[in-house]
Amino acid sequence: ILIDPGHGGSFRGTMGPDSLEEKKVNLGVSLYLWGLLREAGAEAALTRTMDRDFLSEADSSLTADLQTRVDMADSLKPDIFISIHHNAQPARDPAFNRIETYYKAGDPASLDLATAVHRHLMRNIGIDVGEVRQGNYYVLRNMDVPAILGESSYLTHPPVEEKLRLSRAQELEAEAYFLGIVDYCRRGL
Repeated sequence: ILIDPGHGGSFRGTMGPDSLEEKKVNLGVSLYLWGLLREAGAEAALTRTMDRDFLSEADSSLTADLQTRVDMADSLKPDIFISIHHNAQPARDPAFNRIETYYKAGDPASLDLATAVHRHLMRNIGIDVGEVRQGNYYVLRNMDVPAILGESSYLTHPPVEEKLRLSRAQELEAEAYFLGIVDYCRRGL
């Protein structure tokens, strides 16, 4: 299982109203998930284990960063790929919050994985609004394995930002991803 903590380094992602950076929360959740998977006996890897990006002097574009993540998946040949993110409401409406789980378009296995993970995110996090959707994100459309991208809440929602400053909230989110992966894998890869 390849876990991709979204953003990192010069790509901070969104920022909460009180300055919590998405890249840090994504990494925290991912590290907890990695630990849970390893404890359960799964072979798990991370695209990054610290606050970094994958830019080079030759190419400092976002596409280069994302392509490095895809190349890692091509090299490691995981059974599944999970990219962890936290969303932002474009108008920065502090009342808006939901869970969105995106899957690789046209791939029934990715849809199954997204559905399993989404169900547990909704239960564990306690947000009752959300949906599973096809995603045309670079890391999804370029994966050769079942792939999802989770936007488990809106960091622009002040109560979410406050909770995600705490390691327990990040751990709870990781547990939801873990339980969804277990449900998916129980059906056979």
